Amino acid sequence: MEQRIDLHVHTSASDGTLAPRQTVALARELGLAAIAVTDHDTTAGLAEAQAAGGELGVEVIPGVEISVGYMGQAVHVLGYFIDPDAPALRRTLDWFVQERQDRNERIVSAMAADGFPISIQALKTAYPGAVLGRPHIAQWLAERGYVSSIDEGFDRYLKRGRPYYRPRRRLPIEQAVSAIRDAGGVACLAHPYQYGFQGAAWEDFIRDGAQAGCRALEVYYSGYAPAQIQALLDAAARYGLAPTGGSDFHGRRKPHIQLGSGTGDLAVPYSVLEGLRRQL
Repeated sequence: MEQRIDLHVHTSASDGTLAPRQTVALARELGLAAIAVTDHDTTAGLAEAQAAGGELGVEVIPGVEISVGYMGQAVHVLGYFIDPDAPALRRTLDWFVQERQDRNERIVSAMAADGFPISIQALKTAYPGAVLGRPHIAQWLAERGYVSSIDEGFDRYLKRGRPYYRPRRRLPIEQAVSAIRDAGGVACLAHPYQYGFQGAAWEDFIRDGAQAGCRALEVYYSGYAPAQIQALLDAAARYGLAPTGGSDFHGRRKPHIQLGSGTGDLAVPYSVLEGLRRQL
C-alpha cells in the first residue's frame, strides 16, 4: 500500500492551532510519510517543523499559501519547495504582513468603538506568535461567549457584508507566482472549487493560473467528490500541471478536517509528491 501524504497543512504560525512540532508529531502518529507546511502568508513555522521532521522521520516540505487577487476576488496560491529566505519572497510576505496588520487595526478599532473589549495587544497576548487575522478575531469572540463558534463569528461580524468586514488590498496572481518561483519553488492553484467559479469561468481560472506560471493544481482536497477530482485531473492534464492534494488542516479551528484524511475519505498518495518534484 502506497504511503500517504498531506500537502496542505496549517500550524499556529498562521491560523492553525497546533504548533509546528506538534503538527509533525501528529503526522508521524497518523503514519503520514510527508507533509507540506503551508501557512498563510508566512514561513515562520518552517524551521521548527523541518527540525521536528528530521527528528521524527517525517518529510516536511517547506511551503506557503499566499492570498492573491483574481477577477476581483481572493484566491489562493500554494508554494512548494521554497527557500524561505529568498529576497523576493521575503519582500512579498513582508508586504502581506503589513497589509494584514493594517486591516486588523481597522477591524479591531471599529469593534472597540462599538463596545467590544478588544485590542491588538489582547489578540497578541491570546495568540502569541501567530500571524493575526480574522480567524483569530472570530476565535476571540467565541472564547468570550459573544458567538458560539468561529463560523458564527464570521457569519455575524466578519465576512463580507457584515459590520466589521474590512477589505484587503491584494497582489496580482502573477506577482505571487513570480516570488514563489524566484524562491526556487513550484506554484500551485489551491482548492479550485472553493471560489464559486462555474463553467467557462472555472476553466479560465485554471488556464490563467497556468499562464501566470503555476505548475501544479490542487486536485485532492477535503470534501471533493470523485467527479470533481476527475474533472481536476483532466484539467491538470490539459494544462501540463502536476496534481497535488491536501486536507487544509487547521487543528481545532476546523475540527471537521483531520490531518491526512480531511473530512474522512482523503488519501493523497506519495506519488503525488514525486510528480510535484518533477516540476522543479
